[in-house]
Amino acid sequence: MAELEPGAEPGGLAGCRALVTGSSGGIGRHIGLGLARLGVHVAFNYRSRAEAAQAAAEAATQLGVRGLALGADCAEPGQVRDLVARAAEGLGGLDILVNNVGEFAYKRLRAHRPAEFERILAGTVGATFHATMAALPHMRRGSFGRVVNLGAAGAEQAMGGLKEGPHLAGKAAVVSLTRSFALEEAGHGVTFNVVSPGIIDDRDLTRREAIRRQDRGSPVGRPGTSEDVVDAVLFLCRRESSFINGAVIAVTGGWQGNLG
Repeated sequence: MAELEPGAEPGGLAGCRALVTGSSGGIGRHIGLGLARLGVHVAFNYRSRAEAAQAAAEAATQLGVRGLALGADCAEPGQVRDLVARAAEGLGGLDILVNNVGEFAYKRLRAHRPAEFERILAGTVGATFHATMAALPHMRRGSFGRVVNLGAAGAEQAMGGLKEGPHLAGKAAVVSLTRSFALEEAGHGVTFNVVSPGIIDDRDLTRREAIRRQDRGSPVGRPGTSEDVVDAVLFLCRRESSFINGAVIAVTGGWQGNLG
């Protein structure tokens, strides 16, 4: 387990080391910087946007922690395993893994080529599995770890979706995989949970701005933000959240996707 830095609260995360996949921009970037604000050293992963990931890493460094930008295609098992190894080496260990990356193609099932279908699954449940397997030895070594996987609204009920079939199938599998890991690794101090965002059209919209806007399609009357998702992820990463394991937190404002 990462040693607590001087002045850090016993239940805090200061000094921990985290990898956030798919974090050069969007929700992943916000999650990484949210962790950095709590004193966590963060590795930001990118597939093609190296400059954006480096900017995120530099922003983390300005918050007083170590920030890394690491390239890898998480749909490729070998690359994602190497990514975890480089993150652990660069940060001096690994305590937190946020599996945010996910492949997506908005079209009907019959329009997907076999290779495309396989890649979407590889980039969702496959990436989650391989990154987790590579991270577990580091977490087990310190008897502490937090794995938070990004799902999707309704994923825990294996919902379908028009033009979202492979993506939602992968996210439903992520929930099942998370709960299996939660059972198997509970005795090692490592917890596994899912945060399932709803519709977030503007990934950089702040909550303060969102509260001033109306969204008639949202039960709570305002649009969702990345900040809402980040808060759920950070809550699950807390040391005090050790009894929350195998849970799914829906950050949807009450929206149930195609189920309601």
